Amino acid sequence: MTQTLFRRDQVWFVEKSPETGATDIYSLLDIGVRKDENIEKGYLAGRYGAVPFLGEEPECNG
Repeated sequence: MTQTLFRRDQVWFVEKSPETGATDIYSLLDIGVRKDENIEKGYLAGRYGAVPFLGEEPECNG
């Protein structure tokens, strides 16, 4: 995930609210990231939200 391969308008994030179940989708362009920023490092550090869930999936009640 680098800006040499993708433009900022081609990288999209999806984040789901655990409280409401609502889904939010936004692009890297919406966040206003600099052209020289390491987006992979920023994503893994949680700067852009939409951090992947790496643990066990919670049980669905319903």
